[in-house]
Amino acid sequence: MTLFHRLVSRLADALFAVSLLAGVLMMLHVTTDVISRTLFNAPLAGTGEITATYYMIAVAFLPLAWITLRDQHVTADIFVSALPRALRAVIAVLVDLLVIVYVSAFVWQTWISALSRTERGEVWEILGGYLPVWPTRWLLPVAGAAMVLTMVFRLIARLTRYEYDSEGQN
Repeated sequence: MTLFHRLVSRLADALFAVSLLAGVLMMLHVTTDVISRTLFNAPLAGTGEITATYYMIAVAFLPLAWITLRDQHVTADIFVSALPRALRAVIAVLVDLLVIVYVSAFVWQTWISALSRTERGEVWEILGGYLPVWPTRWLLPVAGAAMVLTMVFRLIARLTRYEYDSEGQN
């Protein structure tokens, strides 16, 4: 179980680091575009499209496993928190199973879409040329698969009472 935990933690940390890098690059890119547009009347071609297809997808989806491992998703548990502990444990297992099924379907569908768009070589037309966007379609199934793997770890940890702290350490 410790090996599985280490694998999930490293994968989650790596994807989170990539998302942070994407966030920093997005800020630098947009700032450079604003300065270039304002001072030199020369905007950078495709800034909006690159931001929407590359940076935003990475920032929004790649941290999912990291957030899942730390149980930091937004929850509304006002009713569940009032239930007896045993019933809360059952509901937690059922929710974990439901999330695994749902996110697995998400991974399957985004995989099919990414494969199709890769085969077509999907591009967006931008000022001065074309922007290949098919590579970013793979971020969704990768992020989703990492989340599924993390949810499976969490479910096994819950069922075996394997303890790890909120920072993902055991």
